[in-house]
Amino acid sequence: MIQHKKCTGVLVFNDAGEIALQLRAAHDDSFPSHWDFSAGGGIDLGEDEMVSAIRELKEELGIEADVQFVTNKNYAYQAWDPTVTRDADLWIYKARHNGPFNPDPNEVEEARFFKLKEIEDMFASKTKFHPEFASAWEEGVIARAAAL
Repeated sequence: MIQHKKCTGVLVFNDAGEIALQLRAAHDDSFPSHWDFSAGGGIDLGEDEMVSAIRELKEELGIEADVQFVTNKNYAYQAWDPTVTRDADLWIYKARHNGPFNPDPNEVEEARFFKLKEIEDMFASKTKFHPEFASAWEEGVIARAAAL
């Protein structure tokens, strides 16, 4: 079965150029305990993509920040349920914030800043990442966003 979704992913950078990642809650029903974008999620029916990104920052990290559009990508991957292929239209934004975060424990186990090299090392050591973040990383989207 193919499941289509429209979603946002937000990359939060601090003044040192580090990126905040969230560790998805261990009880999440999709990719639990996987590192992911700083914030993100589904775009509500009729909701503007940028409004969704700002909403997700508030809901998941408890912060308010201006967001800047980075890119729009389409990713297809096996969902957490192996009988489902997810076809995701993903709008990626970036924001600047130095923390602290007040993560929603229903969605986020932890949120903290990493140097890009640390994330590269995490990939090399087979740390679990959400497929959308992993795809964006592999395509260089994260590095390009950091350079903007």
